[in-house]
Amino acid sequence: MKAKAVKYFVTTVVVAVSFWLYFQIDTYPYKVARWFQPYEAFVVNTFAQGCSTEFSWLKTLPEYAVQERGAYSVQAVFLSPEKHLETCNLGFKDKMFGEPIRDGHRYRYASTTKLITSAAIMRLKSQGLISLDDKLVSFLPELTEFKDVRVRQISIAHLLNHQAGFNRLSLNGDPMFLRQSRPWCPKSLDRLKTLTLGFAPGQKQVYSNEGYCLLGEVIRRVTGEPYRSYVERVFTLAARDIKFAGDHFDQDEVRYDYRYEEWYNETYLGLFDFDSLSSLAGLTGSAAALAGLLWDIKHHSSFPFVPPSPAQPCSFISNSRCVFNGVFQYQPEKNGMALYYHEGYLPGSSSIAVVDSYGGVTVLLRSGADKLQGSPSNEWIVWIYKQLNIHYTMQGVLPLLSALPEN
Repeated sequence: MKAKAVKYFVTTVVVAVSFWLYFQIDTYPYKVARWFQPYEAFVVNTFAQGCSTEFSWLKTLPEYAVQERGAYSVQAVFLSPEKHLETCNLGFKDKMFGEPIRDGHRYRYASTTKLITSAAIMRLKSQGLISLDDKLVSFLPELTEFKDVRVRQISIAHLLNHQAGFNRLSLNGDPMFLRQSRPWCPKSLDRLKTLTLGFAPGQKQVYSNEGYCLLGEVIRRVTGEPYRSYVERVFTLAARDIKFAGDHFDQDEVRYDYRYEEWYNETYLGLFDFDSLSSLAGLTGSAAALAGLLWDIKHHSSFPFVPPSPAQPCSFISNSRCVFNGVFQYQPEKNGMALYYHEGYLPGSSSIAVVDSYGGVTVLLRSGADKLQGSPSNEWIVWIYKQLNIHYTMQGVLPLLSALPEN
């Protein structure tokens, strides 16, 4: 009798757990996937790591991304001031235990694309074709009357530095990424005549995708070329195997991981107009390709989009408000190393590209949204700053004391 009772009890528990697990998988598949992520991270770190230098400092970036931030796969690249390339990849391109991530695999750059748009604007400025003080409306002569007269005050500099007055934090959301309707920019610019700005241009900074869409339109009006063809030609994108994203995944593109998304899965491709996103989140390629492009812009062009020395001292806590020509600046120590960077996000993927004040370029591309909520203590730029500080100290560029943590 006792054996039967134990048998029935065990059977009941197994059936109950099975039904509960089935319900969880069927109803909350990403929630279940999150349970397994730490174990997947262990497997990935053990069987799918490939670094160009075995004991490179760069190895810490993808390991941290997978183990602590929930990434499914990572490409990390450092291009030194002397253009010596180091790479470190972690994870599988598609299925677990499938093909490991390689240097040439493709990721979506997302908003790090804005660095290329900024560089294009600075190129036109260096050629004398535009000024950063030029007003947006001077490039849109067909628009003459505006419901909000403050639109006339918007300058190129305002658009670059997210100060044009567009407020995606309102109840209406970000018009470039609405799920139910297509963006008004750049195909319906008449919308500028009827919209109301959230604040006066130059009054404050609110991150704006609309602003970079409008910069793409300015580039088209000034050059007479569509934005895509202009940057493809000027920045030799084809030779770098950098392409524009569409509503499909390329054959050499990695699998994106959506377990830490709340609203999106792979079907998001049909929700967004990727042609309209070209100048703000449109590019795809490898980490090495993006690093090489940014290195060439920094070192070989007459229109570098980062200053040779820090533009201003930055606050450790409020570093996101330090913007120069569209590039975010992080410099926790007044006379220390400065980082010029941009982060990017699309559903299932995230990225960061950094140019340091010594001329090195660091790029990190990740499959998977970040599982940690953003805060000053866990921002990616803070982590990368610490690792670069150690690297340059070991190279003799920085004094030894700079690598020690502050009290």
